[in-house]
Amino acid sequence: MIPVRILVVDDHPENRTALRAILSAPDYQIVEAGSGAEALFRLLEGDFAVLLIDVVMPDMSGFELAAAIKEREKTAAIPIVFLTAQATDVDLVFKGYEVGAVDYLMKPLVPEMIRAKVAVFAQLFRERTRNEQQAVRLLEAERNENELRLIELRLANERHYRTLAQAVPHIVWTARGDGAVDYFNQRWFEYTGLSVEQAAGSWFGIVHPDDVARCQTDWENAMRSGEMFRTECRLQASDGTFLWHVCRAVPERSTTGQILSWVGTFTDIEDQKRALRARDEFLSVASHELRTPLATLQLEIQMLLKPSRRLPQAVLSPEQITAKLEMASRQVERLTRLIAELMDVSRITAGRLELELEEIDLSALVRDVVGRLDEEATRTHSHVEIRASLPVIGMWDRTRVEQIVTNLLTNAFKFGGGKPIEITVEESGPIGRVVVVDHGIGIAPEDVERIFQRYEQAVSSRTFGGLGLGLYIARQIIESHGGTIRVESQPGTGSTFTVDLPKRGTPTQKGVPWREPALTGSTS
Repeated sequence: MIPVRILVVDDHPENRTALRAILSAPDYQIVEAGSGAEALFRLLEGDFAVLLIDVVMPDMSGFELAAAIKEREKTAAIPIVFLTAQATDVDLVFKGYEVGAVDYLMKPLVPEMIRAKVAVFAQLFRERTRNEQQAVRLLEAERNENELRLIELRLANERHYRTLAQAVPHIVWTARGDGAVDYFNQRWFEYTGLSVEQAAGSWFGIVHPDDVARCQTDWENAMRSGEMFRTECRLQASDGTFLWHVCRAVPERSTTGQILSWVGTFTDIEDQKRALRARDEFLSVASHELRTPLATLQLEIQMLLKPSRRLPQAVLSPEQITAKLEMASRQVERLTRLIAELMDVSRITAGRLELELEEIDLSALVRDVVGRLDEEATRTHSHVEIRASLPVIGMWDRTRVEQIVTNLLTNAFKFGGGKPIEITVEESGPIGRVVVVDHGIGIAPEDVERIFQRYEQAVSSRTFGGLGLGLYIARQIIESHGGTIRVESQPGTGSTFTVDLPKRGTPTQKGVPWREPALTGSTS
């Protein structure tokens, strides 16, 4: 068997070496390129089954290289898989698909996943090469039977794709050259509950009504132009819900350029759509949350300045001046807290959340934090009962642990409905434990995990305020200490947050997954 060629493009030699080791096999020929310019030169040397391209490279990024490859007729059809540590950024993922990528692999790379993905494209390449060679022989030997041979070739391709589709984690479908859909894989039935017979002919029947016209127009345009088909639509699942998917299809052509069939996939992007909505909501809320204290602060300063321009009897009394300065101070404190949260998220995302460990009495620390929050507790009519009679000594970052307790208590003030709040500090073997209990509105089961994500709250942030970052930041700090946080809650009965911190644990980056070791030398 002649080995198929795979092009690895990465500006870090050690990353290319690692990929060469992962893909080491007699039936692969690994070709390396250290830059986009070198990759374009390598593409002139022969055909490739798949391109593995690092996103972040100097001079020419992976996206720019992909765009240049797609502009060349000879290389436009080669599958491109991007390698990146930034695929959690939804905008980057969509940008990759827009320039023609077929998949993303996130760093740190999983060898088994790389080998499985490459194996699929290598097999497709072998089949396509074999079919093209067969077509040439048929054209040369039996020109009078050309049409019959092309039909047989298409059917062979179709059987191959149907077999291969079962190994691909998407809904896979095929259509004839005239656009009529004639095949769906088993995942179509698992998702929609429809049999192949029920779905044959078209998939528009389970598309959300608002998306049908656009999808049909995009499909008709692809049929006319013969270019790759791509659209976004909501598909109806067997439970009646509609979820967002990207639908793509590429044409399979004969050696004379005639479209024989289409091979398509549906990829679930509901989580990505949800992330975009959460981001947009966060930006709107952040703007509101930052403007509110600024407006109040500006008003108080104006009130302090105006008396000097009035008659002497209109001058503010010392008590009035003190009250306005206290109000201004509270607004400055609120702004400082909001900005600090945004800075913490930036540090966590960049993997720069640093810990300074020292010996701390967790019980004393909790009492100090509760004392500092006494004014906020009074303003929300919340009474805090502390149960921390015994010292709990451990090695922790004082400032960060104070931040954990502060975030949990302010969360309890916000959602506790003015009912009593209990905070308990105890020791459980090698663990220091903090438990915060409120008796407020509680959390629905489906929202329990979501509240620890960025920009997320169980209820509308416009009703209760805040950026939706407090619990996310607390969880990252806790996991960076090697600890855990969990919540038990039911709507209307309040919530119990339990934090476990190893007393002598070693700091870990578990809570900051983008700092886990990737291929050496790469920051893409």
